[in-house]
Amino acid sequence: MNIVVATDGSDSAIDAARRSMDLLRAGAHVVLVAVIPEYEDPMEDAGGIEGPVISDKQAEKDWKKVTAEGQAALDRTASVLGTEAEVRLIPDDETTGLVIVRVASEMNADVLVIGSSSKGWLSRLFGASVSDYVTHHAPCPVMLVRHDH
Repeated sequence: MNIVVATDGSDSAIDAARRSMDLLRAGAHVVLVAVIPEYEDPMEDAGGIEGPVISDKQAEKDWKKVTAEGQAALDRTASVLGTEAEVRLIPDDETTGLVIVRVASEMNADVLVIGSSSKGWLSRLFGASVSDYVTHHAPCPVMLVRHDH
């Protein structure tokens, strides 16, 4: 059994990971996925005479921060799984939900696990959540674990 567990390191993501391992088959191949923004070269956004918006040094500093935050999210989530997991920190310019769905498709996942916080209908209307996108586009069953405070 192939299981994809999506995480951003939030309480709802960690709770979903922990609770899913209680329900899913022991000995499964678990892939823990976190998506971060792809590194942006400051020269790509250079605006003519003005030059780049940020310096190479600042871009590198920002990239290291985002990478560290993504790795910390993976580490926090992996610590509650109670099983070995393959971890993937994926830098990508696509929306997070699209990347998670693509990973599940590429590895022929049997189930995709994702947490959901309790956003109101108005919040979902103006900013569709990652869990909403994944639920409607995943190529496999989705275990959506609600995390209500």
